Amino acid sequence: MDEENIVEKIESVAEAAKKKGLFEKFWAIISYIGILSLVPLVLKIKGDYARFHLKQGVTLFVAEIIFTLIWIIPIAGWVIGFLGWIVCFIFSVLGIINVVLGRQWRLPVLGRFAEKIKI
Repeated sequence: MDEENIVEKIESVAEAAKKKGLFEKFWAIISYIGILSLVPLVLKIKGDYARFHLKQGVTLFVAEIIFTLIWIIPIAGWVIGFLGWIVCFIFSVLGIINVVLGRQWRLPVLGRFAEKIKI
């Protein structure tokens, strides 16, 4: 093999690695967007990075459902539900930011539940 072929192969492997990284980041970002977190779950996305964020996104979605149900309760439920939704929104934004930065940031409180999920 000549030097040119070796360089081409190395570049193709590097390109494939970049695509995989972008693919995993895409699904990790989708995992933090409410009901869309179920899409990577149904598609059985592979990759530790995407799965880490998928578990957190699903846990966050379940928390959103719980806060929605709490919201039904008059007065106190409205306040708790609203504040819970604000916290979930902030966690979603922080999760997406950390995906873009390539970090695996564990959500406060919810992160413990996410780690217990078997996917």
